[in-house]
Amino acid sequence: MFLAMVAVLPLHTVFLSAWISWKPYLVVVIAVGLLDIADWVRLRRYPWNPTITGVLAVLFGVVLIGWPAAEYFERYAQLLLALGVGALVLLTTERSLRQTGMLDRMLRVAVWTGAIMGATAVIFEMVALGVFGASAHTTIAELPGVFRVTKPAYLDEGFFALTNWHQDPGYSAAWSNLWVVLVLAASARGMATRWKWLDGAVIGGLAFNIIMAFSRTGWTTLPIVVGVTVILFVRRDVAKIGHLARLLGIALLTVALLISLMLAIDPPDVGGDLTLQFDFRFSQGWELLSDITGLFDTSEPFADRFDVSEQRADVWPEYVDMFRANPLTGVGLGVGWQINSIQQEPHNLVLEILAELGLLGAAAFVGLLATVGLRGRGPIGSAALVAALLPFISQTVLFEPSWWFAAGLLLAGGSTDGSEMNNTAQSSSYT
Repeated sequence: MFLAMVAVLPLHTVFLSAWISWKPYLVVVIAVGLLDIADWVRLRRYPWNPTITGVLAVLFGVVLIGWPAAEYFERYAQLLLALGVGALVLLTTERSLRQTGMLDRMLRVAVWTGAIMGATAVIFEMVALGVFGASAHTTIAELPGVFRVTKPAYLDEGFFALTNWHQDPGYSAAWSNLWVVLVLAASARGMATRWKWLDGAVIGGLAFNIIMAFSRTGWTTLPIVVGVTVILFVRRDVAKIGHLARLLGIALLTVALLISLMLAIDPPDVGGDLTLQFDFRFSQGWELLSDITGLFDTSEPFADRFDVSEQRADVWPEYVDMFRANPLTGVGLGVGWQINSIQQEPHNLVLEILAELGLLGAAAFVGLLATVGLRGRGPIGSAALVAALLPFISQTVLFEPSWWFAAGLLLAGGSTDGSEMNNTAQSSSYT
């Protein structure tokens, strides 16, 4: 059941309900939790990490202090549910990975999940480009239970950002970054496909998904995640630098070939225009650097094609004002989303926690992070947590199960140091 939960964790395209966090993995994580509770009853021993449980109780206590007025309760209840699900993901992940051999079994599942994520990224990008017709992406989005696989973004026309297994391009990229770490770990431990070229191709498919999501956060995070993972794995003797270099070389070649293929088959004036999308993203980045540095003039070739307002940044001052007005307990979980001028989340974890939970909530969350960091062990969990938390400045990662899962992975390494042993002997025998 735990392995099934891992397999569907990144899958957010299909909804079981309109409520946040009611995604396919929820069914499985509840089943895993119920099995843990059955063991509790049968063995009369609390199944989960007691220290983490206590820290989580403090966090939820602070959230309950900020119980909102009736008109804000629905969003509050949705996000409270999301936090509860995340906590269950953390607790069940840590307990499941204590079992002998479960880490390697989990990594093996993650590889094949990553392979499917990469393969579907290629298919959905072809759909977005209009290879199968101008209306193919809307046809898929209208299938029962499917929310969307692509998102028209920024430009009024000609721009479809890939969401793939998630409803949002940025979070789709974040999940793929986390899965890059898991596939690198699986390959290093000899638990992937046992062919370096195929392991590298899986990583390349995930990187292709990140690039085609056109998420600035995803693009920025990818090289940092890869760099941190390589450093941790080499320093802790999880993998040899040569093995990782070959994997990443194959991944880079895969990305280059896939993007070249997309450029070659992109039909003109149908679906998304890939050249336009890349031009826009690089132009937007150039203009951002111009605004920050003031060292050169901006170029405005796309000014009439997209809304120059950066909504997440527009509401940041409002969240600062909310915190100043309610510094201790905040305005209440989810309330900030509803009372700001454009009802837009800030996509910034620090601002959201401070404004909605105040200093008490921030202290409780930092306490949870500190406890996980101090009690956790292992380069795999460390790299995974870095990948899951890196987007915090431009994404609200608190309600994503990705960081809760990564935290459980790190904690499990602290309970099973033997599972983090060097496994490079297997990786060196790959064909």
